[in-house]
Amino acid sequence: MSLFSRVGIRLKKINIKIIFAGLIIGALIYLAEPRLYYFLGGLVLVIFGEIIRVWATGHLEKNKSLTISGPYGYVKNPMYVGSFLIMIGFTAMAINCPHAYYVLGLLAIQLAGFLFYYVPRKRSIEGDRLKEKFGQPYVDFDQAVPDYIPRQLRAYKGEGSDKRWTRRVFNENNELHVGLCVVLGVLAFAWKLWL
Repeated sequence: MSLFSRVGIRLKKINIKIIFAGLIIGALIYLAEPRLYYFLGGLVLVIFGEIIRVWATGHLEKNKSLTISGPYGYVKNPMYVGSFLIMIGFTAMAINCPHAYYVLGLLAIQLAGFLFYYVPRKRSIEGDRLKEKFGQPYVDFDQAVPDYIPRQLRAYKGEGSDKRWTRRVFNENNELHVGLCVVLGVLAFAWKLWL
């Protein structure tokens, strides 16, 4: 497969969520006049968020099996948790600017879109599909594991909960591209910090 056909396949995976996230991060970078302490605090959140996403994508075999291993044993949506931390981290990096109210407004837009549109829609569509595909094991998992905030330190145990993180699964989920975008965003904030 040629480089151009691989790039074409990757470009097909770009959707409205990715475009929206790119526009928000671009606006944050444009507005930002970061200070070191805000940058470092935000960087910690961004790194932690990306670690969670990498951990999750190495376990998630979409449409093949019910994923309950790794971070999915603690929360049903660890990739959203990671993305949320990344979003808050980038916002923290940009918060100390002359137009901080714009930055906070962008955060409010992101939160509103995520909490009032994306989460309910995704929960309805994905929950019904997983229940139909996996039946009672999904129902048990759904009842035992919270959506976003872990209730306990012990992971949910069920068939498949002992599955290990694998590079193959990680690569299939294209998280490397997300990680690259996160690194580029951090570098852009760092560049503005040291200008």
